[in-house]
Amino acid sequence: MILVIPTIEIKAGKCACLIQGLPEKVYPDDPVEMAKIWRSENAKILHLIDGEGKLTGSPENWEMIEKISNAVDIPIQVSGGFRNYENVKRAFELGALRVVLDDVAIKDKYLLKDLIKEFSSKRISFIIEAKNCVSKIENAPAVEIASELKEMGFERVVYKDVFDDETINYDALKEFSMKSGLKITAFGELNGYPELKRLIELEKFGLDSVILNRTLYHNRFPCQHLWRIVEAEIP
Repeated sequence: MILVIPTIEIKAGKCACLIQGLPEKVYPDDPVEMAKIWRSENAKILHLIDGEGKLTGSPENWEMIEKISNAVDIPIQVSGGFRNYENVKRAFELGALRVVLDDVAIKDKYLLKDLIKEFSSKRISFIIEAKNCVSKIENAPAVEIASELKEMGFERVVYKDVFDDETINYDALKEFSMKSGLKITAFGELNGYPELKRLIELEKFGLDSVILNRTLYHNRFPCQHLWRIVEAEIP
């Protein structure tokens, strides 16, 4: 079964994407409260994106990373601006289970090897952002980047290959999954449950999870209405 991982993107200490809940309930823009809501809806892991870090190359929302890791009893993984040793180490010290490195970090092979050696491949991942299986950073086939990472000791990558509306490019994801030889977390949006079921077909190639953002916040899955009703009853 594909593990669904909710996203909390943080900008200036607040949620960048607000949840559309029950009509009578307005959800907070506090990332900590949002983390608690996703946990109440049975999330098994959370994906945090440092919005400023994604743009500047250095995370800024450290306080929220720490608060969220202390507020929920499930693991969190963080991304957005993680390109050096100091920031990776700090994220772990604040409670993150896994750090997803920016794709530009591929240019520093020594850093990547050192991070894997010190923190292990279980806790260090890497995002490959591609367009039709071609890396946006290296302008090379995404599977070549995956091969490099595998040689350095990586076990898992986050793979983002999406259309203009941010929905997952299934054909590209399938091609990458078949050839990468790595465990894969897909990143993108889905239009509903049938598309999630389609991802299950790729489990045999190493795909085991998907990071969703607006898909969940906009209630594109029928079961989410029930989730909202249940959540409304939680103090």
